[in-house]
Formats: sequence, structure tokens, C-alpha cells
Amino acid sequence: MYPIVGHEELAPKVHRLTVKAPVVAEKARPGQFVILIIDPKGERVPFTISGWNVEEGTVDFVFIEVGNTTRQLATLREGDQLATFVGPLGRPAEVDHYGHVVTILSGYGIAAMSPILKALKEKENRITTIVQAPDRERLFNEDELRALSDDLILAVGTRGEHMMESTTLALRKLLDRHPRHRIDRVVAMCSLCLMRVISEMTRPQGIKTMVHLTPVMVDGTGMCGACRLSVGGANRFACVHGPEFDGHEVDSWEVLMARRCTYADESILQQGFQCRGCSQW
Repeated sequence: MYPIVGHEELAPKVHRLTVKAPVVAEKARPGQFVILIIDPKGERVPFTISGWNVEEGTVDFVFIEVGNTTRQLATLREGDQLATFVGPLGRPAEVDHYGHVVTILSGYGIAAMSPILKALKEKENRITTIVQAPDRERLFNEDELRALSDDLILAVGTRGEHMMESTTLALRKLLDRHPRHRIDRVVAMCSLCLMRVISEMTRPQGIKTMVHLTPVMVDGTGMCGACRLSVGGANRFACVHGPEFDGHEVDSWEVLMARRCTYADESILQQGFQCRGCSQW
């Protein structure tokens, strides 16, 4: 059993859990994820690691209430326990000295990108971060993002259908200044539809664009095939070959988005985190 040692509500229906898991904390790297089961009858669900403390043996992850399991997670408090907590899984994010890196975040990615930002900063990159949120009330982690970024751009919309436009407008302004104000790399951890658009926006200028893909996962080891996708004309599994991929090489955006929405119904729709009415969050 894995005890919960902290629970913080970051914004309406957005929570951060801190779990005692020393082995996971010792091996965790930026961009990796865990798979947990709340109780013996619960489903397996993946969450990107948003932080860890090796000395205290703890691991953090952020989630949004969108279905039965995440609503159940939201009821857990310090002292409760998880049945299983497996990780770290997946390949760590690519981190090196690139120069100017633009990161684009929304949903749980607003917190889950923090370890990657820290690692990029340690490599002396200049970081511009664009954060997408439906409104100020549901914008969280702003202070940490400001501390980790050289420039923080808030793409805050009042209605869900305008969120993508506010984000792409901010990116377009940066791209219009390239290469005079060079962008060396783009890293996105946001909705699938937005990552697809971002990848097409950066393609003409050949700016390396890394996207964090989290399709439906079951076992997290590549055995079930649920997270299969095509990258560069080859079959890949997000859980073992990713979750970070070159967005310009992803061939199967339509399949990814259709599979993500297959299991969506009105019980998990959350207008505040939707883009054009879809249920990516």
C-alpha cells in the first residue's frame, strides 16, 4: 500500500496528490509517469509525475476530475492509501542546451511540465512559457512557472472555444519574430488537438517540436497495445517509446484523437478544459 501524505486543491476540480513511494522517487526523471490503482477493484490510470523528493521518498502528480476514478481520487486525504503505485514509466523527456525553448501548457500539463522546465533551466536554456487556461480561477501553478521561465505568457480565455485561438495567437507572434528572435525548440504538454495544431504551425520553419502524448493506456509496458500510434511511419507505443515524441513525425493524430474520445460521455465533459467542445481533458 502507498500512503497519501499530501492533498492540495490547486483550482476547481484540479488536485495535487503527494504519495509516499521511495523507489519511484529515487528513479523518477522529468517527463515520466506512474500508473496507480486506488483499491483492489479499481481501474489502472496513468498520471504524469509533477515532482518528487528523494530525501522524503515522495512523488507528486496533478489530476483533473473528469471521471469516476479521478472523482474518487479527489476524495482521498492524508492518511489514505493507494493499492498500487507503479513507476516511473516511459522514457524521460529530452533535455539539453538548445538555446531558446518555447513551452506550451494546459490542463494537468501546467504542473506536470515543471520537472522538465527545471531540467531545461539547469541546461541554461532561455524559456518562454505559454499557459492556456479557461479563466483566472482555473489558472494554477503561476508562481512556479514564473520562477522557471524567462517569459510567461498567459493565454486565458473566457469561454472554452476561444482557448485554442488565444494560445495559437501567442505562438504565432513568437513565430513571426523567428529567426530574428530565434526559437530553437518547442515543447508542448496540452490537449491533443492543440498539440497537433502547434506541430503544423512550427513545421514550415523546421523548429523541432516535442509533444507529450497520453493516449489511452492500460498496462504501461507496451503489452496491451492500447496506446499504439504511428511515428515516422513506424508503430510506436506511447508508454514505452514515449510519452514524448517529435510532433512533426506523428502520423496518426486522427486515430489518437478518436481513441481518446471513444470512452468519453457527458459524465466526464468539462467545459472549462475543452477545446471546441471536445473531451480531451
